[in-house]
Amino acid sequence: MPSPTPSPQPTTGYIHNLTSDQSTKLRQTWSIILYLINNHDDTTADSTTGPTAAGLTSALATHHLPSLDTVQPILDTLPRHPLPSLRAGLLSLAKHDSPDTLLLRFLRARKWAVPAATAMLLRAIHFRHQQDIDARILATTELDAQYEATAQPPQTPSIPGAIGATTVQTTATDSQAFLNQMRMGKAIVHGTDRQGRPVMLVRVRLHQPGQQSEAVITRFILHMIETVRLTLVDPVETATILFDMTGFSVSNMEFAPVRFVIDCFQENYPEYLGTMLIHNAPWIFAGIWKIVKSWMDPVIVSKVHFTKSVADLEQFIAPDKILREIGGPEGWDYEFVEPVAGENERMTETATRDRLLAEREELASKLLELTEEWLAAAQPESVAVQRAEAIAAWRKQYWALDPFVRGRTCLDRTGVIQEGGKIDFYPGVDHV
Repeated sequence: MPSPTPSPQPTTGYIHNLTSDQSTKLRQTWSIILYLINNHDDTTADSTTGPTAAGLTSALATHHLPSLDTVQPILDTLPRHPLPSLRAGLLSLAKHDSPDTLLLRFLRARKWAVPAATAMLLRAIHFRHQQDIDARILATTELDAQYEATAQPPQTPSIPGAIGATTVQTTATDSQAFLNQMRMGKAIVHGTDRQGRPVMLVRVRLHQPGQQSEAVITRFILHMIETVRLTLVDPVETATILFDMTGFSVSNMEFAPVRFVIDCFQENYPEYLGTMLIHNAPWIFAGIWKIVKSWMDPVIVSKVHFTKSVADLEQFIAPDKILREIGGPEGWDYEFVEPVAGENERMTETATRDRLLAEREELASKLLELTEEWLAAAQPESVAVQRAEAIAAWRKQYWALDPFVRGRTCLDRTGVIQEGGKIDFYPGVDHV
């Protein structure tokens, strides 16, 4: 049965169309975050002077904001998910996104409950630290994996201040297995759907449990999520994932990675998933789906649509953008363009990198100072324009820094991700 036509983006709850109540909740979240950054930025050390309910409530009062019924979810989360620097973690998670947009993702995911949304944000930052995203996923390049697969030392220097930065140690076997995921195209990012969202195509039949370690599949999943995040261009905030189940058999099924993907989008990357399409699923998937569905919250379930034919897919993706391999007319074929020596040369230019990192710190400080003024102002709109300019400058500067802290991917090598953050899924094609 065809899936229903996707509904348009809700009219409120996004950065340019907030209701008065939603604006207040965004300000409450910022008030709590800034209080924690200014007074309890490092929560890793044992301390008897941790945040208190009175302190959080006082911060809200200072900013002339309504008190919350409870702040206990925040107080419970902090000791269980310690952070060496909440400030650094928040800015790392935001990356090239507006910090306001980031906070709104968590607020929408928790139905505008500020304590629950703030606690969720803290857990997501902790996850980013534990998974070593900046160092292990972004700065450890595809080229490094190629070197490691042949027992050569990686070429990328460590990034100072990277969240969770450690000495990355990967075996040649794991590096080869990681590259194999890329070369076979188990998951690829190509094209957009009818709402302009980037589409990640997952070819489920290519997954063979046991042919890669848990560490490899985790790295690959995070690599793909972080890559698709880079392709989100305002006003698009979400991506579509298309699971092509053609040729699927029970031998392809592995529950742990599926659970990890679901947890990522539910807990650590909320509101990045726009639609999940499960295409051409065989009858044997029905029992598996019952298990998988039980792991999803109702919001994620509402984004899942089963499609069987090209006509079904056309409700979500324009006909000329449906790939030939799933029955459409688009003749694009995936090819993993191998990394080449020198493509990450700028990552070795440490003096320029450090200058840009220092510049980014200055921009971040200005942004947070203006946010403090925005919260304290009797008329917030008096600061809003200057603050919006600071956010825009901070976002733009990310793309100047990007080639010095992030390894090039296949999307960079094929011209999809371009200098300055321009995204073009159809490079070489005239755009009308």
